[in-house]
Amino acid sequence: SFHMPGHKRGRGVHPDFKAFLGENVFLLDLTEVQGVDYLHKPTGILREAMDLLADAYGAKESFFLVNGSTVGNQAALMAVGGPGKKILIARNSHRSVVGGLILNGSIPVYLPVNVDPELGITTSVSPEVLREYLDKNDVDAVFLTNPNYYGVSGNIRELVDIVHEHGLPIVVDEAHGAHFHFHQALPLSAVDAGADLVVQSTHKTLSSMTQSSWMHMNGDLVDVEMLKAALRTLQSSSPNYVLMASLDVARMQMATEGAELLSSALNVAQYLREAINEISGLQCFGRERVGKYGIFDVDLTKITITVLGLGLTGYKVEQLLNDELGVEVELSDPNNILAFVTIGDDYDNADKLIKAMSNLSERFFGKLPPLETAAVHTFPVLPEVVLTPREAFFAEKKVIPFKEAVGAISAESVVLYPPGIPVIAPGERITEESFDYVMKRKEEGAEVQGTADPELEFIQVLK
Repeated sequence: SFHMPGHKRGRGVHPDFKAFLGENVFLLDLTEVQGVDYLHKPTGILREAMDLLADAYGAKESFFLVNGSTVGNQAALMAVGGPGKKILIARNSHRSVVGGLILNGSIPVYLPVNVDPELGITTSVSPEVLREYLDKNDVDAVFLTNPNYYGVSGNIRELVDIVHEHGLPIVVDEAHGAHFHFHQALPLSAVDAGADLVVQSTHKTLSSMTQSSWMHMNGDLVDVEMLKAALRTLQSSSPNYVLMASLDVARMQMATEGAELLSSALNVAQYLREAINEISGLQCFGRERVGKYGIFDVDLTKITITVLGLGLTGYKVEQLLNDELGVEVELSDPNNILAFVTIGDDYDNADKLIKAMSNLSERFFGKLPPLETAAVHTFPVLPEVVLTPREAFFAEKKVIPFKEAVGAISAESVVLYPPGIPVIAPGERITEESFDYVMKRKEEGAEVQGTADPELEFIQVLK
């Protein structure tokens, strides 16, 4: 072959790297040669693979994403938005949404989200609040995140129906719900609820490789050619066939044995949840919280362990699990740790977490006073949007100490991890409340991302 890639089917790869990975991964690392199709103009095997994906979910059309769900969110926003258009956006949306607003020039109208004060997390948008905001705001589209990171789902069918009653398209970031469609014991998927565009991170809850995702389209409210143009603009012109092959296999796996595999995962999760709830100082919620604080349903494969009864923060528990007990969890916050159970888990894996949490309970329960719930995701009041994120991104900037930033208009995003949601976005006026919230979360151990200064001693604001 006298064609890319330069490693020529692995022959040019460093021997140590090839020995570690094996030869097949390099044989699969193809580019747009004859017979393998092209993602941005699919007519052959990729067209067939994406048609099979749409059939598996019952969608009108589906798309492979090789830049993660980030590119799906941003392409969706470009398809439904544009300069001067208004988009109603749930305030618990991922940082990629701000990037989408910078790209499309739309004006964000933020939508408040319910909070569970006992767990210290946001939950979902209330249908009543959504209807109220649609009635009083002249918007062009709606963007919601459902479920949240912790597996909490709102009444997605009613939310979709309300948006459609207003004649508007709705985009749903369903990054954590790619598995919902394939098992009746899981929450309703936004695809089945009829959402116009649904973005799913298959690498999070199914078996495809990291960076691979997909998106589904329903109805006729979104211009499909505009969506395809956005995907061509934002995705690599040299998409990785290893990623796309992993997407196709993940689809095949769910279509042929998804219910069986997910039943096994749900059984492991239930075993783990019941065992954790027997350990002193720990709590792991399930469907008993349905009906409270905007919780309509719960993904039982997500294991949220509230650890305050040990007298430790979630951050400290995650550190102890990592450093001393050889267990890695998905995330921690001041109140909780979060563990994912997927089709790749079994009872042996569950037992390792149970053993580790029992160890911590024996060491700390009763020896330290229980901690009070920290308001982790109870975001400040909805911000004053002075400029669109796009206008702020391209405006002249200056750098000031963050401690002096109250009243200034931010030129960058202040994103707290977990869960990757901007507290301050470009174009918003920084309030004393948002400043205090960020400082408190930093003190608790949250990681700041999105800013040029990773320590957030300084921040870029508009001149």
